[in-house]
Amino acid sequence: MTRPLVTIGITAWNAADTIERAVRSALAQDWRPIEIVAVDDASSDDTAGILVRLSADNQEVRVFTQPVNGGVGATRNRVLAEAHGELVAFFDDDDESLPERVGAQLTRILDYEREFAGGAPVVCHTTRRRVYPAGLARIEPTMGQLVGRRAPHGLAVARRILAGTPLEDGDGACPACTLMARRSTYELIGGFDPAFRRSEDTDFCVRLGRAGAHFVGLDQPLVIQTMKATLDKSLAGEAFFAMSLIDKHRDLFESEPDYLFARNWVALKHDWLANHWLRFAAGLARLGLTRPAGTGRRLLGALPNLGLNRAFRRFHAGPKI
Repeated sequence: MTRPLVTIGITAWNAADTIERAVRSALAQDWRPIEIVAVDDASSDDTAGILVRLSADNQEVRVFTQPVNGGVGATRNRVLAEAHGELVAFFDDDDESLPERVGAQLTRILDYEREFAGGAPVVCHTTRRRVYPAGLARIEPTMGQLVGRRAPHGLAVARRILAGTPLEDGDGACPACTLMARRSTYELIGGFDPAFRRSEDTDFCVRLGRAGAHFVGLDQPLVIQTMKATLDKSLAGEAFFAMSLIDKHRDLFESEPDYLFARNWVALKHDWLANHWLRFAAGLARLGLTRPAGTGRRLLGALPNLGLNRAFRRFHAGPKI
């Protein structure tokens, strides 16, 4: 059987200090054939120059530059437009992937397609090791890690993401930096929404869930995700796009009160992350009085992610560069 070509897509913006490491991580993959499609999102530093020099030395690397900064959603779409691979995996500009990542994800997808998918689209994420500036490192799982059975799929995944609805084998995040899928799967839903400069991957997963996709995962931490504090990352931005996501998919909520509760939960989480303790306490009390069952369920669902959110809060409290 012919081995399928895998496109490794790298989106880059002002990453002159990390982009070479990311590209070399892609070149070190033990799967062949690969191509590396790197797209610079109109950086103001030497990111594009570094990419051009790397491509001159490696025929597997192709480099493209966006004429204006369009954000990560638009830049990921440029990767997809330039990709030749049957499958596409995304690497971030400040992360590293273990050499076996591409091969392991490809095998997981093919095995699942053969045994359980029934023709439905399949996406695969890996567990990741998340490293914060102060040196704290955490292992963050993804959903769909149980092997030999049907993975989370369809609208249940979309509702798990939007409303925290419990879903067996559905805990864990699905960031684009750990994502692989067939190119046809990305094309099925038109790629990423360019309006989302943050949370574009979360919106992508909700839309895939609406399209009936199955979400499989790997329990090995095959991605080392470096959390770099930059000016484009803010708690206010995270909250804005989280609200935008809920508004975009408002029709998936069973009732208007459920939709409003989801928006209030985002505001409550933002207050907790931003150390706005009085506002957080007042908001939690209001939700507890008006929606006691839903509030209790969301609090219980948040407990496994408490350590992650504490690390995330410390990260955003640090200086931006």
